[in-house]
Amino acid sequence: MKLTAKRELKYEAIYKAALKVFAEYGFKKATIEDIAAELDTAKSSLYFYVKDKRELYDKAVAYGLRLWQNKVRDAVSAEPDIVEQFRIMANKAYEYLAEDRPLQRILMRDPALFPLFASQDPYSDINRDSIAMLKAILQRGIAEGRFRPIDVDGVAQLLFAFYVMLIQKTYMFPEGPLSRIMFKDGVDLVLKGLIADPARKKGRRPSKPKPATD
Repeated sequence: MKLTAKRELKYEAIYKAALKVFAEYGFKKATIEDIAAELDTAKSSLYFYVKDKRELYDKAVAYGLRLWQNKVRDAVSAEPDIVEQFRIMANKAYEYLAEDRPLQRILMRDPALFPLFASQDPYSDINRDSIAMLKAILQRGIAEGRFRPIDVDGVAQLLFAFYVMLIQKTYMFPEGPLSRIMFKDGVDLVLKGLIADPARKKGRRPSKPKPATD
């Protein structure tokens, strides 16, 4: 059922308040009363929208993850060049949690929300959409001859697993500046391995550099 604009705004306000409270207190200590107080509303009014604290937690986190995903998608769609799209997608997805501190704190408190293995993922539908975004960029890059032919499904899964690992190392189990160095080097390595050699694409061998003359 499609929500009215007014009801959708109400849900957004509830989810934002819930994310703030869950980030501060964690799931176990946070209460519906705390979230109602953050909204300056009665506790009973929240039960028109969710049945209990667990449902509110799950939906609020899903809302936060979708905001993250949409921020990346908007940045990618604003860039016409496919190689830059890949770079922007990687950077925006990686840096987002530095800006969204409530979601970052929730993921730190509850690492099971963003696991390395898809079989343990409570938000697999959201992350499948993220992988689909990555696959679309890879497929377009191959079609344009900017990326070399690859197994798109396998490479997308591999890159997403690498990304999740770096998010965990950077924001959930911080390991200092090494994680950011790994991310930068990883993006450079991937792009240098994907970008096609124009000379080889045209059936020519790359030209050798001319010897230096006196």
